[in-house]
Amino acid sequence: MEAGPQALRGYEPLVHDTRVPEAAGDGAIGQCRLEFASGTQLPELIEALRHVFATDPEVDSVLLVPDGQPVGSTARTRFQQQVLTPDAWDGDLPVRGGLGAGDHGTLPGTPTRFTVYCYRCGECGHVSYRIAADEDPPPCPVAGHGAMRMDQ
Repeated sequence: MEAGPQALRGYEPLVHDTRVPEAAGDGAIGQCRLEFASGTQLPELIEALRHVFATDPEVDSVLLVPDGQPVGSTARTRFQQQVLTPDAWDGDLPVRGGLGAGDHGTLPGTPTRFTVYCYRCGECGHVSYRIAADEDPPPCPVAGHGAMRMDQ
């Protein structure tokens, strides 16, 4: 991680493992990427990770990639321990505590300023998630597979 004025970023509390695969295709089984702009707010990133883990039960770890630069990963188990999940009885989040709770003031509903998009390689099934869809599709990290396609 960097030192200095740029070191304080909203996503840093979510980075549990700062080891980054040597090449994009060297990620472990059960790991995918989440690409986002470094200015993405922590609550939005938490909701995106909740979506990824809820959508894909095969994913054990998500490599965080702000502005195209992998910085480390967050593991499903560690994320669930760190971030509060809805109460099993009523589906509401607890009133206090948990990463991203800030001053514990909440607005009704979930954030709507972002959407998580899933891209999948048609040849090997490699998965990458993005918060922004206005960029070119990411390339598959496996040489020769080309651009990934948005998954429905």
